[in-house]
Amino acid sequence: CSQVSCVTDICGLSGFLFDDIPDQFYRALLPTFMHAGVIHLAITLVFQATILRDMEKFAGWWRIGFIYFASGIGGTMLSAILIPYQPEVGASGALYGILASLIVEVVVNWKIYKAPILELAKLLLLVALLFLAGLLPWIDNFAHIGGFLFGFLTSFVILPHVNFSEEDRIAKLVVQIVCGVLSVVLFSLLFIVFYLAQGSTCENCIYINCIPFTDSFCQDSTMELRPRIGN
Repeated sequence: CSQVSCVTDICGLSGFLFDDIPDQFYRALLPTFMHAGVIHLAITLVFQATILRDMEKFAGWWRIGFIYFASGIGGTMLSAILIPYQPEVGASGALYGILASLIVEVVVNWKIYKAPILELAKLLLLVALLFLAGLLPWIDNFAHIGGFLFGFLTSFVILPHVNFSEEDRIAKLVVQIVCGVLSVVLFSLLFIVFYLAQGSTCENCIYINCIPFTDSFCQDSTMELRPRIGN
């Protein structure tokens, strides 16, 4: 059967409008609400009740909500392109987008912090450790990377910031415009590749997602990078 028919039979949900077109666009957002178990869900809830809550107090619910869902969708799209046969659940892409917004918040309000270099170093160390953990099986580093990129770009666009001079205001405005354009271009590119370039893959990208310390270390987690088959 075609991939579309198989998804309809196995996953159900609303069905497809056309038999040969994967037009359930909401699936790009759906994994953000799904989790692989109680522990997975608890990690997300703890993050939301601490870091996400503080960011929402600082920037407002609609800004953080936009960053959260844009990052979640972006991470899911990148993961679906590179490892299409791995089930995708979890809000990790969205959470990494919020981590990226913390970094952006320090950068754009640099002069407000007493020790901005220390604050930035702590955040970068945390993100680096989390990306290293993503090299283990069953952890989707592609979703993390996609979510972080979209969170980083969209945060520059919509997070509130302080202008310390006219030159600073102009510089930040230029950065906002550039990041806004890059966000749209990147999302459009992912969308086009996902729907039009069904055979796309990246053979050497496996080392970004899971390092095969042994021949079978990454196999059980279906991390093999294989292009999607049209029929």
